[in-house]
This record gives sequence, C-alpha cells and structure tokens, in this order.
Amino acid sequence: MNWLIRKFNAAVFYRTPIGEALSVLHSLYLHLRFSFSDRSPGSDKEKLKYYLVKHCHIVEKGLALPQPRAGFGQPKITNLIKKAREYEASYGQDEITSMLRDMLQAYLSFHRETQEALPDGFENLIRSFSAEAEPGKKGGLIVRQKKQWQAYSLEKYQEFVACRHSVRDFDDTSVDDTRIQEIIEVSLNTPSVCNRQGWMVHYYNSKKEINDLLSYQNGNAGFSECIDKLLIVTGNIKAFTRHEHNQLFIDGGLLSMNIMLALHAAGLGSCPLNTCMPFNKESTLKNAAGIPKHEKLIMMIAIGSLKEKFSVAQSEKYKLADVLKVH
Repeated sequence: MNWLIRKFNAAVFYRTPIGEALSVLHSLYLHLRFSFSDRSPGSDKEKLKYYLVKHCHIVEKGLALPQPRAGFGQPKITNLIKKAREYEASYGQDEITSMLRDMLQAYLSFHRETQEALPDGFENLIRSFSAEAEPGKKGGLIVRQKKQWQAYSLEKYQEFVACRHSVRDFDDTSVDDTRIQEIIEVSLNTPSVCNRQGWMVHYYNSKKEINDLLSYQNGNAGFSECIDKLLIVTGNIKAFTRHEHNQLFIDGGLLSMNIMLALHAAGLGSCPLNTCMPFNKESTLKNAAGIPKHEKLIMMIAIGSLKEKFSVAQSEKYKLADVLKVH
C-alpha cells in the first residue's frame, strides 16, 4: 500500500501540473489561516506583536523623513497605544512595548524641538503611556555619520563576495555551536518589511537528525555525510498581512543571504539547499524538523569547516549587460 501511495504521489506531484496547483492552493490556505488583518490583528500574541512592530516602524519612518509633517500619524498612534495596552494586559511589558515607548518619546522630542504643538489630549495620552515603563533605548531614531560608510569600499566588498562559493566538500573539523549562534546574531541586522523580522532559524547539530532531514531534500546527494551543521530558515506567516503572501520569501531570503555572508566572514563554508517541494512533503519535513504549521520553509543551509584546499563549482555569472536595463 505504501508503495502504491508513493507511486501515486510521484505521478501527481512531479509529472503533472496538478501537484503544483495543489501546493499553491495549500500555501494560500496557510496564509489566509495564519496571517493577520491590519484592521484587527486579534489577540494571538505573535500576530499582535508583529502588528505593533509594523505600526511602530511606520511612525519611525515618518520621523526619519527630511521634513516630517507636524502632528502626523495621530489616529495611528492612538490606535497603537490602545493595541499596546491590550498586548500588555495579556502578555505583560517586554522589548516590543519598550520599543514603542521609545519611539513615542522621539515623537514628542521632534515636536518639542520644532516647537509644534500637539492637541492636549493626544499629547497627554502619549506621556501617560510612556511613563508606565522606563526607557529601553529600543526605538526612535539613531544618528549615523557619512564617515562610517567611508570606512568600507566597493572594491573590498567585491573581493569578499567574489571569494564566497557554495561549498560541498567540508573538512571533518566540527563547528562550535556558540560560533553558529554568534553568526546568526550578526545576521539579524537584516532589513524586513516594516521591521517585522518575520523569520525563524532552526538549528540542528545532531548528525542523525541532519541526515534524516536532508533525506527530504534533493540537492545534497554526494556530500551529505560531510555536512556538520544544518540550518532551516523559515518565514512566520503570522508576521504578514493579507496581501503579503510573497513577502515572507523576500524577507527570509534576505536573512539567508546575510547568514551565508556571515558564515563566509567567519571562515566557514556553507551551501544553500532549496526547499521547493510539494506541500505534503513539506508538511512531513516540518513535522520531522519540529517546525510549526504557521511557518513556511525558505531554505536549508548546510554548514561545515573548510579544508586547506578544496574545489567548488565555477558558477559563471551573467554579464552586467545581461541583467541591467537602464531606463
């Protein structure tokens, strides 16, 4: 019976467009089930958290404009404070609400410096909410200087990225767990839609579990045994709204590239492994990997130490004229 089911699945999902259509529909079903409504995020902790982060960042962006408009965003800020109080009533104060209060302090500072008056009731609302916790230096604005950018150069970066390759021949020296955590922490400085950071990184360091998870992926044949550590990057559907079905993959892809660049900077090898598979296979893999239903697979990243000398695919890149269209 299992043999018959496997044959049927292979025929439907890999030899006809039916399987892809079903996978797209299943992805849409998950998005509609777990994404949040921007008008009413509900009481789910994760959805409410991402809602607060999104709207906090909208105000931060307004403050970072060349000439912020006086009194901007009042209805949004009033609603944001209401939702933050609902969040704290259920889940208590944390870094999210600390970030929100810091942003509101920056909002007041802007109007104080520009001598633009705010409606008394609105200003009192912000002050009373801000006074309910100590500043956490988590939100608002930070000042940068041009000279910080001048410490780097395009030429050095070109040299750095040109040396990065997908490695499929690792040394047998084990990579330290703490080093992987440091690399991921550095990589979290990645842009995302409205700063929501709707990604997760699942880390596996057991050889048996790594081999089991790699059995669901078709691009590691011939080098799976030398893979020392494995990451699975996912997108948290709860971080996104109704019209952001594809944003999950954009943000998670940005994080994945940052992780691989950080691994490269740390002197380690990595290889991205795609997770393009039918929804039923993805569901089975997520169960085996301990990944919840509301997360979508973005990619696996195989990690290992570098040998003193090794070969990589040349992977010749297109010329600039092939990809750049000047309008």
